Amino acid sequence: MSAFAIFAIFLTVAYAIYYSVLITHDVYGKKDAPKTDDEEIDVSPMQETEEPTPVSESADGFRMGREAQAEAEQQSGVTFISNEEEMEQYQERRKAADECARYESMLEDADVESEGAMDEQDMMATMLANQKPGGPKIFISRDKA
Repeated sequence: MSAFAIFAIFLTVAYAIYYSVLITHDVYGKKDAPKTDDEEIDVSPMQETEEPTPVSESADGFRMGREAQAEAEQQSGVTFISNEEEMEQYQERRKAADECARYESMLEDADVESEGAMDEQDMMATMLANQKPGGPKIFISRDKA
């Protein structure tokens, strides 16, 4: 018998004995002993309350601390316009935002499903086969690079 066969038989017998001992211990072991998986964690440092730091954002960056909160309360979201040029810019931005909202409300929700991918040759063959008479012409051009 080869050395590998002896090793394999020995290892198989060892595993069989090991698992039989584990199974016997689980079945006939001490059932009176209470099992506790509880772990005690000291949470006393977590009882201290942390006070949040207010942060405000402006055009020139971020500000942190109490002065940022006071400044944010002063501004209160009101846009101050000092000249005609700023007024025109504000009206253009407002008009664009309203237009975007109007177009967005007209959009329909669509469930998009993939129908599979095509390689370049199949795509060109499909496009050329589906050309409509009088429609735009599709030409194939190849880069020499």
